[in-house]
Formats: sequence, C-alpha cells, structure tokens
Amino acid sequence: MRSFGVITVLASVAVACGSASAPGSASPSACGASDALWVSSDYSSSAVGALALTGEVASTVGRVNLGADPALSVSAGRAFFVARDTDTLFELDPICGTPTRQFNVHQASHAGTSDPQDVAVASDGSLWVPLFAVPEIVILSASGDPLATIDLSSYDGDGNPNASAIAIVDTPAGEKAFVALGRLNDAAELASQQPSWMLRIDVPTAKVEASIVLAGRNPFGGMQNSGGILWLAEPGNFDDATEPDAGVERFDTSTSTTALIARETDLGGSVAGVSVSGGCGVAIVADSTRVNATSLALFDPSSGDVLAAASAPPLATAGFDLEGLAWSGGALLVGDRRRASSGYPVHVFDGACTPVERADTVFLPLPPIAVSVVP
Repeated sequence: MRSFGVITVLASVAVACGSASAPGSASPSACGASDALWVSSDYSSSAVGALALTGEVASTVGRVNLGADPALSVSAGRAFFVARDTDTLFELDPICGTPTRQFNVHQASHAGTSDPQDVAVASDGSLWVPLFAVPEIVILSASGDPLATIDLSSYDGDGNPNASAIAIVDTPAGEKAFVALGRLNDAAELASQQPSWMLRIDVPTAKVEASIVLAGRNPFGGMQNSGGILWLAEPGNFDDATEPDAGVERFDTSTSTTALIARETDLGGSVAGVSVSGGCGVAIVADSTRVNATSLALFDPSSGDVLAAASAPPLATAGFDLEGLAWSGGALLVGDRRRASSGYPVHVFDGACTPVERADTVFLPLPPIAVSVVP
C-alpha cells in the first residue's frame, strides 16, 4: 500500500456551511468561507477540515477520524476523502470538508484492502475509482451502487499494473477517462523497472481505447488537470535521483501525446509532487538518501527550465517531510509533516515563481498529507 496522501486546495468561495454529521464520528466545527480543504494523518488516525486565506492566514477548523491512510481527491467540483485502509470513500462538503455520505469499494476477491487511490466523477455523476492493490477500476452509480469494473490485469506481466490516478476529461473525441499505470514490480518492493503507461478509456462505453507509453516512470499521487493538460509527478525509484526517465510529465488529453518537461537530474531529486499555476511550476523533490530529504524546486512549465533546483530551494527539510502542494489564487501552500509548537504547518508563500513565505502559518492537528489544485 502506498502511504502517501493529499491536501487539496479548492477555489475560493464565500458560502456559509453548517455541521452535517460525519458517518460514525463527531462532526467538525462549523465553518464559514474557506479557500482550501485539508487532510492530515499520522497513519494511526486522521483529520479533515478547511482553512481560509483572507488577508492574514486564518486558523483551521475541523477534525474527524475517518481512517489511518487517507488521500483527498477532487473532481467535477466534488471532494472525497479516500480511506485507502478501509476501502471507503467519504464525500466531503466542498467548503467545510464535513463528511456527508460514504461509499464502499472493497473487492471481496482480494484479501486485505483493495487500496483505492483516486476518484473521478463522470458527467452522469458516476464515480470511477482506480485500485492499487487490485487490477481493477470500480465504477459506481451516482447513488453509489456498483455499475461495473474494468479489468486491468492484462496491462502488466505480474497481473497488476498499479493504477495510481484517474482524470475524466472532455476531449475533442468525447468524454474520456485517463488512468495512470505505474506497472511496478510487486515482487521487488514496488520497484520501477519498466515503462509506465496511460490508459485512455471511453466513458460512455467503459472500453479501453489505447495505452500510451509515458515518458517518465512511476506516476506518483494524483494528476493535476489544467484545461485538459495532465501534470504528473514521476519519481522513478526514490533511491536514485539520476534516472533519465523521471521528473515532471505533461500529458495532452486532446491528442494523447506526452513529454517529460523537467527531469529529476535538473530538478535535483525524485519528484514526489507537482503543481502548476500559469507560468510557474513547483515540485516537491526527494534526494536519494535513506531518509529521502525533501525540498521545493521551481520550473517553467512551458520550457521546462529549472528556476530553482533542490540545491538552492525556497524550503527544505532533513527527511521526507514536505507533502502537498496547491495554489490558492496567487498563494502557494506547502504541507510540512514536522511538528511545531502549534501543530503541523502548512507554509504559505506569496510571489509565484519568486516565492516569499508569509510570517503567518496554518497549523493542522496531524501531519499533512499532500495537495491538488482545483480549477
């Protein structure tokens, strides 16, 4: 199971919301306007809530335990807490992060968790969920009833291509689902030893149309969809920061063509997260030491030119501590799993490609998990 998760920034909104009851737990505090949802976990419990960035950085609200190994997924204006350890999806209020309903995606044929990774919402409201431990995509109806599964076992010689992320996009050829396959070696601690692929699936028929070889290896975490362009973090193997086929990839869903835009050898480490806003791209990169120390790197998403490498980063840590990137307007949010006196910080930077950290910091009750921008 991949124990990595997500902090996801939502578009700024100014709507009040109440405190709906969370399934099986006490609800978070009521919230007003918010700019972001967050998920955090120490891998024995979790928390979810919202934060606001109006003027001074505001305090966070909310805490409810929904599992030990979460991810946060946003699609078509809806947000989901993905409980990977219990095969459960909790839909969240998109402003407060309050859990409103839940869906079960466990596959009884598999011993243990099926390890759901992501959620994409189709135009008919159906939910498409890639599983990492089982070679399937589960499709639920808008009401949560099972509709179908798509068998992925033929896309890797070991029988499981390790689906890690999904995006549903309106393309010139119609509505398509794009699914990133790591194709890792399950018998060798999930080593990346062969090319990774992207599947293109026709949504109305749920039929796989094509498998496209990705330029990089080991798509990691979710994909950012920016106007039909998918941005992928591809670390290859975390014990090697010199692989030529690892870095930041740009996949064009209108043509199903792809390219490695910024390579890990130029960024200075294996890419564990990426987020792009306008003319600025930011990546969390990890070095190849045993602790995989993380830092921020900046790059131009058009040219791939590295603007700040791991050797001179705006933020760095001594271990694998940075998890989560998101832009909220012109502000960059970066999660940090190192405990401070007030909790676990989310750093806030202004200045886009010349980031300057604000003096104020958001603090979460548990270590943050990761980040994904919502258009």
